[in-house]
This record gives sequence, C-alpha cells and structure tokens, in this order.
Amino acid sequence: MASQSSGLHELYQQAKALAYGIWRKRWYMLVTTWAIAIVGWGVVFNMPYRYTANARILVDANTLLPQLVRTGGVRIDQDKKIELVRKTLLSRPNLEKIVGRSEYLERLAQNSGELNRLVNKMQREIRVVALNQGQYQITYEVDERRLSPRQRAEVARTVVSNLLGLFREGTGKNNTEDLTSASSFLDARLKDLGEQLKAAEAAQAKFKQDNIEYLGNVNFLTRLEKAQADLRETRSQIAQLKQTQRTLENQLKSIPSTIKSAATGGSGGKGRDPLDERIAEQRKKLDQLAALGYKERHPDVVNVTRTLNGILKEKEQQMADLQDELSSSADTGKTSTLTRTQPNRLYEQIMLENIGTLSQISGLEQREIEQEAAVAELIEKSKRVPEIEAEESELKRGYDNLRSQHRKLQKQKSEVDIQERVSESESTVAFRVVEPPVTPQSPSGPPRLLLMIGVLVGALVGGFGIALVLSQLKPVVITVEQLRNHFDLPVLGNVTRALSDVETKQRSMEMLAYMGATVALFLVFAILIGLDIFGAPTVG
Repeated sequence: MASQSSGLHELYQQAKALAYGIWRKRWYMLVTTWAIAIVGWGVVFNMPYRYTANARILVDANTLLPQLVRTGGVRIDQDKKIELVRKTLLSRPNLEKIVGRSEYLERLAQNSGELNRLVNKMQREIRVVALNQGQYQITYEVDERRLSPRQRAEVARTVVSNLLGLFREGTGKNNTEDLTSASSFLDARLKDLGEQLKAAEAAQAKFKQDNIEYLGNVNFLTRLEKAQADLRETRSQIAQLKQTQRTLENQLKSIPSTIKSAATGGSGGKGRDPLDERIAEQRKKLDQLAALGYKERHPDVVNVTRTLNGILKEKEQQMADLQDELSSSADTGKTSTLTRTQPNRLYEQIMLENIGTLSQISGLEQREIEQEAAVAELIEKSKRVPEIEAEESELKRGYDNLRSQHRKLQKQKSEVDIQERVSESESTVAFRVVEPPVTPQSPSGPPRLLLMIGVLVGALVGGFGIALVLSQLKPVVITVEQLRNHFDLPVLGNVTRALSDVETKQRSMEMLAYMGATVALFLVFAILIGLDIFGAPTVG
C-alpha cells in the first residue's frame, strides 16, 4: 500500500512539474494557437463555394423487341452498349461539345491550354454512377473561382442537362453502319473459309488415296511380329535340316556304296549254297530223331552227327578259301570267282534321304530370303506409320478448325443480319428521366463549419505542443523533491518568495491580458461561424 501511494505521489509531482513548465511557456502557446487559427481560418474562408447538380435516369434494355429476338437464339447485348456509352460519356469530344454549348464555360476556355485544363477538371468532377435496376445518376460539382455563385449553379445544371442529352443520344442511336460493315466483313470471311474448306477436303482425299495401306484398321506391328515369327520358324527348320544333312553325310562316308558276297549256285548263280542246304538237312534229321526219343548214343543219331560235323568242317574250309581269295583279289585288283559285287541298299537309302534333305534346305533358304525381304519391308512401313498418322491428324485438325470457324461465322452472320434488321426497325432501349437536373439554390460545400472547428482544435493542440516542447528543452525545478532527486546534497528547507505590490499588480495585468487574448480567439471563432451560417450566398 505504501509503495502504491509513493507511486501516485511521484506521478502527481511529475504532472505538476509538467503543467508548471507548460504554464511558464503560455505566451508561446497563445501566439502559436493564434497563428495556426488565423492561417487555417483564412484558408477555409478562401475556399470557393461548390454547387452541385444531379440527374437520375432509367435505361431499360429489356424492351419487347430484344426479348422476341432473344427467343430465336440471337442475343442483342444492349447492357454492354449502355455500359460503353456510360464509359465514353466523359470523353474529350463530348466535354468539348458541352463547353461550346455553355456561355460561361466558353468564356473560361479562351485558348487551347485553358480548354484542356477545363476539360480535365470536368472529367475529375463529373461522376456517372450506375445504380440498381438500370438506373444511372449523373453528378457535377462546380467550384470555379472565376465564376460567380449564380453562374456556378447555372453551369452545374447546364452541364448535367447536356450530359443527359448525350446519354440519351448514345443509347438510342442505331449502329446500322457498323452492322452493315460487319456483315460485309463476315461475307468475305465466309467465302474465304469456304475455299479453304474445299482445299482441305481435297487434301484429305488425296492423302487417303496415297496412303490407303497405312490407314484404317491396318496393324503393321501385328503383321511384323507374325512375319518375324515365321522367319524364326524357317531358320529353325533350316538349322535342323542342315544338322540332319551333316549326319547323313557322315553316315555315307562310313557306309560303302557296294558290298561283296560269296558266289553260290554255279558261276554267278543266285541260288542257295549247297553246303548250307545239307547242313540244314542234317540238323532237321537230328531234330526228327530227337523227337522220336533217340539219345546221343543211338546209332542213327551218331551217324547223323558224324555226317553233320563233316559237312560243317567242309563249310569252314570253304569260308577260309573264300577269305583267302577275297584278300588276294583285293591286293591284285582281280575279280574274284568265288565272290560277287552288288549295290548297298542302305547306302542308297541314305543317299536318297540326303538328296531329299538338301532339296528341303534349298526350298527353305529361298523362303527365308523372301521372308527377310517381307520383314524388312514391314519394318520400313512400320517406321512410316507414326509419320502418316501425324500427317493425318494434322490434316484433320486443320479441317476441323476451319469447319468450326466456318460454323461460328455462319452463326455470327445470322445474328448480325437479325441485329441489322432490328436496328433498322426501331430503338431497342427505353430511356426515361426519373429526376431531371435543377439549378442548385445553395452551395453543397465545402463544410466550412466542420473545417473551422477542426482548425480551432488543431491550433489548440499545436499551441499546447509548442509549450510542451519548449518546457522540456529548458526544464526548471519547482519542488523540494525534484531538488533532492537531482542533487545528492541535503536540503534543509524551502523559503516562499514574497511578492511586492508592484509585482502582484504586474502579474494580475499579465493574467488579464492572457485571458483576454484567449477569449478574443474564441470570439473570432464565433464571429466566423456566424458569418458562415448567415452570410452564405443563395441563388434565388
């Protein structure tokens, strides 16, 4: 609690010191306040009175004729036309025309420089605002110093009235010439596009004739894969047949083309060998005796066995003689009388098979050549397919683009023809003045009362600020506490200054003068307020 009281006391001392410092600079504050107020009030009173004229109009673009045309699919954009008129209403030619129609404005524009300045000023001061439900408000404020208040009021009404007439002319004017020019342009463009369409169709037809094998449902990739598979199959068959043919050739090398056999059945005879027949006969007898149950020791069996062994020995001797004769005849190159030469049937069979295999290989190799050529041709054609497709797509895009442009132009031509007929028949906009312009009887500005109050407040704040700044630049010590805070010396006490009668009288005079100057400031403010309220000009 003690610390809070100490803080409040310290704050009080600071406020007291600040107020005393400002009071010491009160004359600076008073002079500054008077200077700012006099200058500000002079500026406010030097502002010319503004006179404002207004007009409100209704522009209805939804008349019967545009609605009937719109039901047929043709849109007459009157709203866009009205908006364009509104934006071009304040163009330089229109404003120069208005200046020429006003006597007072024409006096102000004696040369081109003054005319440019006047037109630029009018463009800033005239406002054409779009309200709701197709209503527009035209406003013009005039504060030209070179004109009297009555003349300003008259100029404001005249300018708004002329703008109203220009607005009516712009919205009600038919643009038949523009539509006729647009129709001619569209006719020429349609003719040009028609010729381009015919050329594009001819180019597409010729392209299809020249590249018929690449177009449609032809799939070169599938055909190429099948041709490559057939080629691989043919090469596989050739490799297998060549392997078979090499095997047959190796077999032919190991098999003689002819064979020799013993000559039997007389000289060069082809009958069976008698010894073989006798051996077979004796073996047959043994089989018969064995069938009768005779044993090996039976005399008949012994006789037959002895005879068979003798014949077998004779056969062996014959074979030995034959071998000797074959060897001797081979060495001497003579023809053996005991053997005969005949073709080897196995050799002949293998030879025939080898010839057939070679014939198959030759046929397959010819087929391989043809298939390789077909694969190469398909590869080359497949490479051209993307190029052909790209050219076809480009031709199609160009044709579709031309056809789309042609259709759009036909639609635009139809709409322009309808708009041209509508424009020739009657106006498509209903124009009505809701609030006509009148001559203003009193100024609309500036708000001098508010401005003078603002100047007075600003002057007071400015004077107070000057006093505060000067007091801080040269601060003084007014209390014992400040003295103790600024110096480390002990303060024994304080002595109150005793003023003489002369000093007291002088201070009283200064206070009266200060109060009088302050009251005079507010008195001047009241007089100026009265002048503004009761002395404002009126047009009557």
